[in-house]
Amino acid sequence: MTAKKALFDKKGMALTRAKLRAWWDGADFDPEAALAEIEAKLAAEPVANDVSEDELFDELPYDLPPRLQALAVLWGDDRVRPGDATADRLEPARIGLAPTGTLAVLGPGLSGVMAAVAAAHPGKIDVFEWREETFDALKHGLKKAKLDDRISATRIDLETHIFTPGAYDGLLSIDDFAYCGHPPHLAAQLFKSLKSGACAVVECYVGFNVPEIMTAFASSFAEPQIRAHGDVLQALSGTGFALEADEDMTEDFLFTARGAFKQLGERLAAAGALEVPVARELAWETEAWRMRLQLLATRRLERRRFVLRKPADDQAENANAPAG
Repeated sequence: MTAKKALFDKKGMALTRAKLRAWWDGADFDPEAALAEIEAKLAAEPVANDVSEDELFDELPYDLPPRLQALAVLWGDDRVRPGDATADRLEPARIGLAPTGTLAVLGPGLSGVMAAVAAAHPGKIDVFEWREETFDALKHGLKKAKLDDRISATRIDLETHIFTPGAYDGLLSIDDFAYCGHPPHLAAQLFKSLKSGACAVVECYVGFNVPEIMTAFASSFAEPQIRAHGDVLQALSGTGFALEADEDMTEDFLFTARGAFKQLGERLAAAGALEVPVARELAWETEAWRMRLQLLATRRLERRRFVLRKPADDQAENANAPAG
């Protein structure tokens, strides 16, 4: 494409976007003023510099749904659960991922977790998200953070998704086993997706099937499927995973969640008056979490991290070899 034609194409596309923005905002569109602004931008960034259109021109605005706005007030921007960027950045090292390795991440919710993980891992990352309500916001957050060039996002069904065999050097799963209806299928797919000798870190709730569970997870994006510690372990080990660590994260998780509630007053003051739908969602979230914190504090619910290894091919062969 010649420089002249590229310039014409950029002008035309930018003018169309400006017209759409005006329509979106309910404002009058002045084509002459818009064209003058576009030409000024192009003059500052010549075509020869190969500046992308996304850098020159804004896209249509994206408004977070009320529920996600409420979660941002409670847990921080781009998060759907208690979390900490410092802890998230440790995951690639915990997995033992090489800088050039490809990482799979299941269930991050929004882009906050991914921004932290991507800061620690420079390689390719494939994200698989099952929450329909968060998926568009996740993709928007990745694009806004300029991470979409190396982080792909795919929405999946935990019950039916089939992963590409041997595609990943490491895997991180967050909460998926707390909402999955058939854990053996999901565990088998995670095992299949990993390369020989690769590591998977699975973080999830385990606990007792008590009536309060429904109240504690009333604000969740799906029906909770909380299982006993041993049942989750059985689903994972039954696929062939070798368990390297079984870590009780409950106290740390409680500390993080309680810290967020202590800061809620300050965040509400900073946010100003909330719209009614956002305030309603925030009230539902805080009520559900009061019960969830009680269950965690009394150990009827626990937060666990399982560090698992897919045996290397030679190890698997030795394990299957006849004795003697």
